[in-house]
Amino acid sequence: MRLLILSCKISDKQRRDKPSYSAPYDVHLKAVTPIGDLSDSLFDFDVSVIHIESGYSGPYYYRSIPKILQDSRTALYQGRTIICLPQSKNFKREQEGVYDWLRDFEVALRDNEGEDIKPSGAGRAHVITEYLKMAPKYHQIAIEPQVLPEKRLAVVDDTEIIVGFEHSIGKGTLVVLPPPFIHDEDYYLSMSRLVDVARRYYERAQRNIPVGDSPEWLSEHIVPDAKTLDEQIQKLTADKSEYDRLSYVLYGTGDDLMHSVALLLEKFDLEVKIQPPGANIDLKVKHHGLNIGFAIEVTGTKGIIQKDSSKIAQAWQYLKDRTGTSEENDRLIIVANTECHLNPNQRNRKTFTPDVLKLLGDNVLLMTTLQLYDLWKEVHAKRRSAEDILQELHRKSGLY
Repeated sequence: MRLLILSCKISDKQRRDKPSYSAPYDVHLKAVTPIGDLSDSLFDFDVSVIHIESGYSGPYYYRSIPKILQDSRTALYQGRTIICLPQSKNFKREQEGVYDWLRDFEVALRDNEGEDIKPSGAGRAHVITEYLKMAPKYHQIAIEPQVLPEKRLAVVDDTEIIVGFEHSIGKGTLVVLPPPFIHDEDYYLSMSRLVDVARRYYERAQRNIPVGDSPEWLSEHIVPDAKTLDEQIQKLTADKSEYDRLSYVLYGTGDDLMHSVALLLEKFDLEVKIQPPGANIDLKVKHHGLNIGFAIEVTGTKGIIQKDSSKIAQAWQYLKDRTGTSEENDRLIIVANTECHLNPNQRNRKTFTPDVLKLLGDNVLLMTTLQLYDLWKEVHAKRRSAEDILQELHRKSGLY
């Protein structure tokens, strides 16, 4: 199956995330931005996904609309599938709305937002139901065409308000669905579910038996081995997604890195509280069994940590602010992913300058995300206990 995804956010994550989402062996996936001079032709792909966000508007996207419309028309009449995932208000440039090109296919959407999505009609098929679990919010409702009940995919709660449907055009199918989560913690599973939806329509177009398009009641009748395999696949997919999020500490930056460090700390049986934006510390952490606490500052950089880093100033201010409080004995740790663009084997062994060590060394533990990840690997392999490692970290200061 040749699958094209026009999406700024998905294209960006596929380009920047390491590892990026890896499609099944029989899917040729290409993710590109839909703005500017679009060189790819939708009719060269079996299924095309069009995902537009208001944050990526502007004249460049509008310049692509005529080609998207023309290519969609050709693709649909040749028997291809176009899947539209509206994730924005129908923002306009003069009188032209971002989804007005759909009117050429007798489809009209109207701004609306909500979360009470329920599978309906063809949406009760297992593959659509599983996708909708990763797509809990709608941004548009369908006001045209008059969708037959069997062509509906998703409605608002128990109403007749349609937020997902399939629409036959020529030999092809135009599909509208709410957009999936594209955040780090959900990205790999969301992409897997989206590819499953694309495969459903591809197999239908090929007149193959749509294996993924099974009704909810099927599990009551299939052989036990099939049910066991399905449960194993779902568990393996979820486990792999979590391992990918944990490994992000080895190459990530920004808030995504902080969230991955938080997840890693939870693997040590720690209660982790992410602090609000503007706080002098990123994470506050407690182990209730050992009755010890930590304050964690997380940073990712292509360089090493120097005295003039904003993280050093924030850590120093935090130490001053907590004096005389119940958090005074918590161990402050700066966890740094330095030279994040390099293989850890190629990174500088000196991740903190001597000035940083001189300023904070007696009060703060300085370590890298690689060191923290390696400690978790010891726990994961059952070579050390989490309690032993946490007590060691609480005692130490200076360079780990």
